[in-house]
Amino acid sequence: MKEKFKYVVDNSTYVKINYEKLDNFINNLDDLNYQHWSKEVNLNLNEKEWIILAILIESMNFCFWAKPKWKIEYHKDILSGSNALFYSVIKEVENNKKFLDINYLYNLKYQDFKKIFTSVEGEIPLIENRFNNFKEVVNVIHNDSNFFTELFKINNDQELLKFITSKFISFDDKSLYKGKIIYFNKRATLLVNDLYYLSDTIRKNVKNVNNLSGCADYGIPRTFRDYGILEYNNILAEKVDNEKEILHDSHMEVEIRANMLYAMELIKEKLQEKGIIINSVELDNLIWWMGKKQDKKTPAHHTITIYY
Repeated sequence: MKEKFKYVVDNSTYVKINYEKLDNFINNLDDLNYQHWSKEVNLNLNEKEWIILAILIESMNFCFWAKPKWKIEYHKDILSGSNALFYSVIKEVENNKKFLDINYLYNLKYQDFKKIFTSVEGEIPLIENRFNNFKEVVNVIHNDSNFFTELFKINNDQELLKFITSKFISFDDKSLYKGKIIYFNKRATLLVNDLYYLSDTIRKNVKNVNNLSGCADYGIPRTFRDYGILEYNNILAEKVDNEKEILHDSHMEVEIRANMLYAMELIKEKLQEKGIIINSVELDNLIWWMGKKQDKKTPAHHTITIYY
């Protein structure tokens, strides 16, 4: 799987992998038990409602680094970032029994959409972009009478990934790098994983999600850099350390994301050599949470994008 990103790794100018640091990092992986987020919520939904919920959440799950941090209150907890997005939607599902009805969603107006994300601090960043993604996926599901029929015929994770990126343009996360298209599909990968865990039909048909890559975002490259696995040259380091914007689709951004994914595949292979079997999405989730718990030494790179 790492071969998908080798072209970028071999041609990188701004980022390189320190292979000697991988073993030390693996020794710091102290919790290899994966649990899907749905296990933490108590919702009584049918299969299609779970699927719609997952698609809605992942359609909006991007770009939370803006300051001041956007936060919400949920059951007396103060949440930020993607957790705040998840529980804003879940709270709406709990309080509004019509919310996962596709006809209701189809007619939802922007002002009512904004109310879902009422916060204790600031407005959710890029709210118009999130609304556009939200409306795109709702419109596709609403207008395509064969959507669920097609979805329930898919029999492997790669086919499911292609289905998502072809149906929903906002999930089609790819970049052109030195003449070659590099496919990242971060949110689509998360959605495939969600659908596998949330739908009995899809899980029975697909059987596993072992052919997916990790999810190239902000947090894991920072964690890898803190552990010395990813090294940035002086030009990129100056931009990241001073929180200057890294443009979407730039060589800098593509190299950060692709080298991160390549390094993750190497870690997965080394774990397998130790007899620890884990797929890329599970490993991604564990490293993401590991990064959330550590003392952050360096900033994450800052890119304005709808893809992660």
